[in-house]
Amino acid sequence: MNAGLKALAKFGFAALMADTLANRLRVSRGSFYWHFAHVSAFHAAILSRWREIALENILDRIKGAADDRLEAALTRAFSTDLETERAVRAWATFDEQANSAAEAVDVERIRHLQDILVDTGVLPKTAEMRARIMNWAYLGFALSSARLDDGALKSFVTDLSQLVRPNSPPSSDETRGLRAALRTRRRPAKP
Repeated sequence: MNAGLKALAKFGFAALMADTLANRLRVSRGSFYWHFAHVSAFHAAILSRWREIALENILDRIKGAADDRLEAALTRAFSTDLETERAVRAWATFDEQANSAAEAVDVERIRHLQDILVDTGVLPKTAEMRARIMNWAYLGFALSSARLDDGALKSFVTDLSQLVRPNSPPSSDETRGLRAALRTRRRPAKP
């Protein structure tokens, strides 16, 4: 999977063909098909691995962040491998399987950012829009050729996190109330 992601990032979607990847890995085409019944199964596995890197690994690392979880999430996201993000997004423009995977990752990113914002005291509906804005900022950054050194990244993360936070920190009672409102909003309506 990692070799497939590297090939995707460096050479684009065409590098994810069985022959191309088998040659690059110096394995037989038969060996490739021993692991995957067909190329679309390989593509699904590549997209699953990308999800781990683009979402799950970041979430795992910020769950136990001793400091500010919002800044930890933004720092981690904006300092990851953006070539793979760009390659998956390019692939998603013409492939339904890749598009569905990218949309699912976006939904999860937004949901997790919204949860973090609610914990800082942002109202749930406002938190949802601010989470979308942060995700759009990330995608715009990922698709651009911009790069930030450590100092610029720290300044950018601080500024972006301040833009999306409430003006004053909430009390613990307010935070509990906001979280309860968010959980209630996510429950499906009873028939």
